[in-house]
Amino acid sequence: MAWLVGQLPGSDSTVRVASYAVLPDAGYTFARIRTDTSLTFVEDDSLRLARATRYWLRIRVVNTAHYDALCILTVQPAVHTTLYYFDANSGRWLSYQSGIDVPYTGRRNRADGAMVAEGRAETIVYVNTDVHLLRQVSNALKPQIRLEKYAQVNREEQFIRITWVAALSVLGLFFLNNLIIYANFRDKIVRYYLLAQVGGIVYITNVKQFFYILLPSQVFSVSTYPDGSIHYFDVCDLFQHVSIALILYGLVQLTRVYLQTSGTLPRIDTFLKYGLYAYLLLTAAVLTTNTAGISPGYYTVHDQNIHALLLMGGILYASVVGYRRNLSAAAPFLLANSLPLVFMSMIPLFHLFFSQYTTPEALMPDLAVVSQALAFSIALVARTKYMQTELAARTGMTQKLEFDMREIELRHQLAELKNQTMMADIWHEKTRNELLQERLDVNQRELASTTMYIVQKNELLASLRAQLTRLNKQNPPGWHQELKGIESILRSNLYLDADWGKFRVHFEQVHPNFFEDLRARHPSLTKYEIRLYAYFHINLSTKEIAALLNIDPASVRRAKTRLYKKMALPVSGNPPDRTD
Repeated sequence: MAWLVGQLPGSDSTVRVASYAVLPDAGYTFARIRTDTSLTFVEDDSLRLARATRYWLRIRVVNTAHYDALCILTVQPAVHTTLYYFDANSGRWLSYQSGIDVPYTGRRNRADGAMVAEGRAETIVYVNTDVHLLRQVSNALKPQIRLEKYAQVNREEQFIRITWVAALSVLGLFFLNNLIIYANFRDKIVRYYLLAQVGGIVYITNVKQFFYILLPSQVFSVSTYPDGSIHYFDVCDLFQHVSIALILYGLVQLTRVYLQTSGTLPRIDTFLKYGLYAYLLLTAAVLTTNTAGISPGYYTVHDQNIHALLLMGGILYASVVGYRRNLSAAAPFLLANSLPLVFMSMIPLFHLFFSQYTTPEALMPDLAVVSQALAFSIALVARTKYMQTELAARTGMTQKLEFDMREIELRHQLAELKNQTMMADIWHEKTRNELLQERLDVNQRELASTTMYIVQKNELLASLRAQLTRLNKQNPPGWHQELKGIESILRSNLYLDADWGKFRVHFEQVHPNFFEDLRARHPSLTKYEIRLYAYFHINLSTKEIAALLNIDPASVRRAKTRLYKKMALPVSGNPPDRTD
């Protein structure tokens, strides 16, 4: 609440304030004020708080109309005023109390007082004003007196109520609609939009002064501004600062999330984020000091208005840059911001260059808040359509990815089946190889057994032959012919092909196609040389080969040398020449 000094306005040509006079109150009763002619009222004087904190005002009201007029008289400063006027109908003086320090009456404008101005007459009105809350004000205060007909005040009151109800109806509908949206989707943008709407509802209600009806107005602090005006920081001012903080917080955060400025516009995002924090800290400091009874004065309000303008300019600049960079849904966001931000910027500009206070009948706050709610709802609809389009595109991409994943999964399953088939084949092959290895081991053992048998048999036959030779030399001539027959039989047994055939069968089981490959590479080899090379191939010693062939070991070595030269093989190479 505020008042301006040095003005004596009249709102109607037929009813006006003709003059006023001031008298410091020294405990005078109203009866004495009315009857004691020794009390001197000073015309057009000021209130000097260093002299007194209570004053009497005598106001002359002139009504040139023929009929009595019910009027509303407002006297500022309205701390605690008592209006006295004579009611001709009842024939007695009536009183009416008003001001911020009076008991709570539920009136919207707490400084208004009712009176009746008689037709074609001059009406004397007395006002007793108590300004004890202004003790800290050092300069003289010029009373401001405003007189309006009740009909005009009533029309203004109806206009204020209609605009307030209309604004709150629009805001309430948008708020409920977006509250349902937020309850379903939990979208951050909608949440910040709802915060801004709550701030707008509180701000409109406060500007229209309806909080004076809803709540008692406790005065926390009093401050004087350079233009001589006085400001009372009360509950309504508390709500005003909180509502503006909510609006700016919601708009700034909505802009940051909507345009994703942290990634797309990092410098602007830094300005908006820290600018918002600075404004909130400044608001918190103003609220703390004022509610503690310490007024920070005019300059904090001035700084808050400038700060609010910078934040709104930052929002508008981010919208323009986002549109120029073709960010997602930036065009409808810019359109949604343009008109509301112009209206909203005019309010702090008005406070900076004209007056610190907004009158209840002013429509700029309504236009600013309602246009903001409407425009941002349009922007949210545009963003929703954009998100639906993007969602449809991403759904198509998701379906394609699901199809690709299904194809990859089927390929994976096919690869697993192939791997299982290969593993089965490997297992079968391994089993077959194990069986072949077992057969090979058996054949190896049979080959070794056969070879050893032949070697031992030939060694035995050779030994018998040697014994017969010695007997032939020792026995009489009659036995000689018979011993030669036995020796011939033993010699023939040393070279039986049956033994070689049995050896060859087992050899070919261990070394398939050995003899065919050897004949193909060396077709000039004799049967004896083939047999000799086979013995060398299985690493039989020279002594064992000599026993098999019934020759001496030296002959085996000579035969090996001739055979390897014939086959163009190194004599010292594989197979080794073992003599044991």
